[in-house]
Amino acid sequence: MDKCREEFEKQRYWIGLFRADVDFDVTLGEFGRYVSNGSRRVDAMCLESFNEKWEAWANAWQSQQAKVEELQTLYTQQGINMLKLQKRVDALEKTEFKLAQVKAILQNNPKLLESILVKKIEQALKGEG
Repeated sequence: MDKCREEFEKQRYWIGLFRADVDFDVTLGEFGRYVSNGSRRVDAMCLESFNEKWEAWANAWQSQQAKVEELQTLYTQQGINMLKLQKRVDALEKTEFKLAQVKAILQNNPKLLESILVKKIEQALKGEG
């Protein structure tokens, strides 16, 4: 909330109007309230109006902050999803590369495939595989 109040106090209705005449009391209200510090007489209606502006500002800030946090969570989740997908792509590329190697070997030596198949059939018939 400190950043929120800092931004609020940069607004034109704050500068010169109350800056020297009010203090901020964090214990009052949901977001804290501005109170007269007694340096000069501050109109109660003006101070109340000012506190209403502060409360509206703080509510809007809080709402926007909730949206920011939600978007940060979504962004983090998207990053996690991207990493998972990248792992799958990497595994697919690795498999594709190995498959291309096997295909090249078999094209250059067709008897190799036949001997591998014969060996597998023999193992299956013996109950080894």
